[in-house]
Amino acid sequence: MNDVSSSFKYNFQDKLIAIQLVKREETPEAIKYFSENCDKLTNYGYWFLLSTLWVSYTGHSDIELWKKLFSSNRPQKLKSIMKPSELKEFNYLPYIVTVYRAKRPNEKQWIAYTLDFEIAKRFAKERNVNKITKYEVKKKDILALFLRRGEKEIIVLDENKPKFIEEIEVG
Repeated sequence: MNDVSSSFKYNFQDKLIAIQLVKREETPEAIKYFSENCDKLTNYGYWFLLSTLWVSYTGHSDIELWKKLFSSNRPQKLKSIMKPSELKEFNYLPYIVTVYRAKRPNEKQWIAYTLDFEIAKRFAKERNVNKITKYEVKKKDILALFLRRGEKEIIVLDENKPKFIEEIEVG
């Protein structure tokens, strides 16, 4: 319990929705269920469950839906979307952050990048691509930093915010 936001307060309705999400975990159905029921969640429940869904499964899901949900104006975003350890690391990020993306072939949209070049190389290998794109993005344009999958992942909702720096060939 030492990496739980101070915003957390037990809520029965949040618990019921979380139970249903667990039943749909690691499927595209989870984010759909969340979207259909998120108006019943507390602010903490909304942000915590949304970030948990993102970390547990993002494959083959509707990126526009993710953008819409992550763009909510609900309060307590930073303290609830990231764990305290992630928020602490987020606060240490510099004004300009270097990030990387190993794009999938024919990929047109994305919102996730990594802070770690070695992790980007791993993704390039997994995706069978030989290039990593390097960007710089202002910290104020970063929605969140997730460390839970060991990917040092940041979320940037506006694809125009990261500034292209270079493509790097990897073997």
